[in-house]
Amino acid sequence: MPPDLHSPDIVVIAYGSLLSGLGLQPFGRLRVRHAARVALVNARRGFGKFSQHGDRFAMALEPLRPDEPLRAQTLAADAPPTEAPEGIAFSVRPNDLARLSDREGYSSGAMQRLRQEATARRQDVAVFLWSQLETAGFDTSSYRERLFKLISYTSPHYIPHPVRLNDAQVALTFVAPGREGSGSSTVVPVRVRTGTVELMTAPEAWRRKPNPTQLAYFSACLLGGMHGVAIHDLLLPLADDARLSERVRAALRTEQQHELPRFLDMTGLDHGSYWTCFGPPTHGVRRSGLEDFMSGRNARRSALG
Repeated sequence: MPPDLHSPDIVVIAYGSLLSGLGLQPFGRLRVRHAARVALVNARRGFGKFSQHGDRFAMALEPLRPDEPLRAQTLAADAPPTEAPEGIAFSVRPNDLARLSDREGYSSGAMQRLRQEATARRQDVAVFLWSQLETAGFDTSSYRERLFKLISYTSPHYIPHPVRLNDAQVALTFVAPGREGSGSSTVVPVRVRTGTVELMTAPEAWRRKPNPTQLAYFSACLLGGMHGVAIHDLLLPLADDARLSERVRAALRTEQQHELPRFLDMTGLDHGSYWTCFGPPTHGVRRSGLEDFMSGRNARRSALG
């Protein structure tokens, strides 16, 4: 189906700190038109990119099979948790995409130039970037080189990347470049400069950055579990570090009661829309694995079966 050129909405997939109101708060309010949990297919995530916003490691996303695209499937509010990492797909307006780009360290001006390239081809920007990835044979290095040649810009932090959504649409996410490069030999990825090209678990990141800023970032990511986003992949490694687990629980306890109203405020969703998208909050905390973790039941097991 061709894009609706009269609809400016763009679907952006969050998989780290943007999963929570706490993580969204420094960014400011989004005008979210719709939201849904998504399962991220052919993907893994972990802490691996030194942040430009503080002395901490931020979340990174990588394909399990580098020669295949990232994919996502939307999940009904009452769907059981999946084995894949999960995130949230936010439908936002172009100016919010521009602000998100700046937050992720990718110039909003560069994003605007990509949108102009897309408009010239009568495509929305996500479909346009998918066409660039497809032309590159789903090779990420070649894809980024094509973007750099188009607009003479790339970023060492995060770069917009298309995600095939429900096999019929295209969404965007932001991916931190690693060994595969930024698309320009003169722009060295932060992950390469800092020697963190491998994804880390929370305990591994903590051993390198045992500070309040890193702990707060863990909280911002894990509070996505309040909205039913399955975060078992992030929680299970904490079973090996009882002291860190307790510190994380304590940090989460101070934020839990504020998370739902803060998330509604940051996204502009009302209670009815939230319930439609995510279901009852009590079910969400149970679904995500956060309830078990907060109760101390974080042994090496999966809540999936």
